[in-house]
Amino acid sequence: MLKPSAEVTQKITSVVKRKYKNVAESLTHQFQYPTGKEGLQGAQYPAELIELLPDDVAKWYCGVGNPLSLSDILPGEHVLDLGCGAGVDTILAAKLVEPSGTSVGVDISEEMIQRAQSNKELSKTANVSFQVLEDTALPFDDAQFDVVTTNAMLNLVVDKAGVLKEAYRVLKKGGRLHVSDQILVGAAMCSEQAVDCWFK
Repeated sequence: MLKPSAEVTQKITSVVKRKYKNVAESLTHQFQYPTGKEGLQGAQYPAELIELLPDDVAKWYCGVGNPLSLSDILPGEHVLDLGCGAGVDTILAAKLVEPSGTSVGVDISEEMIQRAQSNKELSKTANVSFQVLEDTALPFDDAQFDVVTTNAMLNLVVDKAGVLKEAYRVLKKGGRLHVSDQILVGAAMCSEQAVDCWFK
């Protein structure tokens, strides 16, 4: 597993934050796959779930799949969305758990969290919250969530093992981890190539 130096890790994190500061302003030309409502449909989110989102919220979807489909998310459950971005999956999870449950989204980008807060207001969803994540450590108690979900976040994170360790810490016994992401197919890259190609 790639283990960059602290200096390289900081460089990658800064690049990620800079990219998503731009994404928070506009999705245009930011991704090589469909985004917005077209992305939701392509990732096979159920039509009835997409219809729960105002168009001005759905247009901010930029995931690579549908992690919410990996097990039934039930009323009354508590969901954590890692790397929530503009909060589309987090808001959809809040709809699934209904008012008796909660959905929380975290992201390292302050600008994306601001966008998620705006989408919360547009969607009129009360049982969802968002917060900026400063580092790998999650600001939650052990065994707090029934489901931890992430959509296209792990490929961006340097300390993948640390993120997964924290995800399992905050999951309840018998809880579920939902991951939708991209993987490298083909020969592994050397460290220098991997850093240079972090977003390719």
